[in-house]
Amino acid sequence: MQSSLVVVDSADSNERLLAEAGQIAAGTDTPLVLLTRVTEDELVENAETLQAMSDAANTSLESNSAREVANRFASQAADEAFESLDGTVEYDAVSVVAEESEFAEEVIRVADERGCDHVYVAGRQRSPTGKALFGDTAQRVVLNFDGPVTILTE
Repeated sequence: MQSSLVVVDSADSNERLLAEAGQIAAGTDTPLVLLTRVTEDELVENAETLQAMSDAANTSLESNSAREVANRFASQAADEAFESLDGTVEYDAVSVVAEESEFAEEVIRVADERGCDHVYVAGRQRSPTGKALFGDTAQRVVLNFDGPVTILTE
């Protein structure tokens, strides 16, 4: 493997997803790209979520953009998930500004841009009849990414 992309969000599935990706990365000496998504509206509409991410990353929301906060959040989540791997996982945290409807395309674009040949993403159930579906972003990544995609369902 050249490198793998891990989609990191503020959900509880981060720890499990990062742990899985980290174990494989450590075993194959593969660097990871941790990708987070923010929207311009999140600063206003979801200030509480960003403040929680900011607090978790031990940084100030006022002095950092939403992207910087998201990158620090992903880095801290990775540090915690990879702690038992003795620092053997190399990673780079990046973020994109995108609406949810555009996020799958951004995941694929960043994976291609960074030379990633594997993607890890959490799946979500959208409705009772959606049990067989992974969710919009995960489903579109599976259908459009030219490489293996690991889905961790909640």
